[in-house]
Amino acid sequence: MSRLPPRLAAVLGALALAVPAAAQPSFDHLACFKVKGQTGPATYTFSLTHAAGTQNCVAKLPAKLGCFERAESNVVPTPPGGGPSPGPAVGAVLCYQTKCRRPFTPAAQMEDQFGARMVVFKGAQFMCAPATRGPVGIAPPTTTTTRPPQPCRFTDGQCQGQCGAGGVCSAAASSGSCECRTTPCGQADAPTCDGFCTDPSKACVFNLTGCSCVRIP
Repeated sequence: MSRLPPRLAAVLGALALAVPAAAQPSFDHLACFKVKGQTGPATYTFSLTHAAGTQNCVAKLPAKLGCFERAESNVVPTPPGGGPSPGPAVGAVLCYQTKCRRPFTPAAQMEDQFGARMVVFKGAQFMCAPATRGPVGIAPPTTTTTRPPQPCRFTDGQCQGQCGAGGVCSAAASSGSCECRTTPCGQADAPTCDGFCTDPSKACVFNLTGCSCVRIP
């Protein structure tokens, strides 16, 4: 196995150490997404305290937004800059639709990387609470509800239900009810015609040629 020249090996080694350090992004932004939670509807009341005083608020579940730390790059066009120095974001949060009574947060002069301007705060719309995030891409297990077998009966204009011993739930023209039958209509004895029809909207009846399936009026 051939070896690299000592000078080239040293350069490549320095690059190998420098690339991971330069590649570390600064997660100093929050990106928010619409979310669909598995929590049922609920309402909570709480108080928010800020520079203008204390507000009485109402928050509704489930969460509407989810925010996570993100690293921003390649902004076009280049913003004017400003605002606080980059630092770690607050962390993952879930935001809930919120309504608050007065007093509202007062207007304030604010500055971020996109510049400085006066910001007027209106009524609160979301309350965001710190959250912990589990493994990415793993959906919660789904629950399958198994309904018990339904007996053979007339449902929604048809004979429906389960029958034992290989029987089929079919309409009985003679009794005007639904019965479990094991003989196909074409093989049933005439004139009783106690056979089943594969079409649940039909019944096995007697005619001049034998037993046949006729649509239920």
